[in-house]
Amino acid sequence: MGKFFIYIRLSLKALLTYPGIETLKAIFKFAGPWYQFSDPAKSVHNERIPWLCFSAIDRIKKILRRDMILFEYGSGGSTLFWSSRVRQVVSVEHDRLWYEKTKTELSGLDITNVTYILSEAEPDDKFKAKNFKNPADYISEDGNFTGKKFESYAKQIDYFEDQFFDVIIVDGRARPSCILHALKKVKRNGFIIVDNTDRKYYLEPFQFNTGEWSRWDFVGPVPYIYDFSKTTILQKKK
Repeated sequence: MGKFFIYIRLSLKALLTYPGIETLKAIFKFAGPWYQFSDPAKSVHNERIPWLCFSAIDRIKKILRRDMILFEYGSGGSTLFWSSRVRQVVSVEHDRLWYEKTKTELSGLDITNVTYILSEAEPDDKFKAKNFKNPADYISEDGNFTGKKFESYAKQIDYFEDQFFDVIIVDGRARPSCILHALKKVKRNGFIIVDNTDRKYYLEPFQFNTGEWSRWDFVGPVPYIYDFSKTTILQKKK
């Protein structure tokens, strides 16, 4: 019964923040999956599911095709999920221990279509003069990374040609900076998917206007955590 009341509380909060029929639909549709994946015994690697809201995962399943090439900032169960649905995955991770764990999972499952990159934060002697909301500053809001930058991490995608990727997932560190570098690398009619866009500063620096981009926002429960979140899917039209 404890989980039931937690879900009701989270649902009411989501409806107050994002009123509308789509939020209400997500509350009812994904109550079961949320309950299932909130089990402490579950893990992102064992379940092979992205750490995005369920409503976004539902849409993404319809977007992905076996001929696609996908890039992701931030790895884990999502990497296993993408690898089973697209032709090639390039994934960059900042955390060495998480990287080693995920690398072991990939090897154990004999997954061969993932290029997996470790790119850790670097010391930044100009950190105090920077703003985590500025895409050009390459820093994170997370206090665990005070004095460090994610410039190399965000720029890993620059090793590829422009308009190379069908899908780019931004669910790691310094997300405004990652979006900045993703813009030229996504194909026409391709997708940039940004998680936790309830943090408005992720998208505010960019002009995702209706002429060049289509946009869909998804709000709802998230696997493994007692919270609702917002995921935005952007499709490049030009």
